[in-house]
Amino acid sequence: MAETTVSPWMGTPEGATYTGRHAKTLLKALRRGELLGYQNGPRGSWRIHRDDLDAWIRGERPQKLRKSA
Repeated sequence: MAETTVSPWMGTPEGATYTGRHAKTLLKALRRGELLGYQNGPRGSWRIHRDDLDAWIRGERPQKLRKSA
């Protein structure tokens, strides 16, 4: 049986489901710098790490950028 690896990186739709917030709320937080993430190109999709979402839910401000996987 093959093992499946769950990535800690999510897009905004998955992050919205994970946090129970709307995807537009996550996008606004990303653009304001309240939530860490990286964007694939100037109009690309956002990728957010699960740990950063957890910190954002707790109300913590981002400390530094996380290197993408």
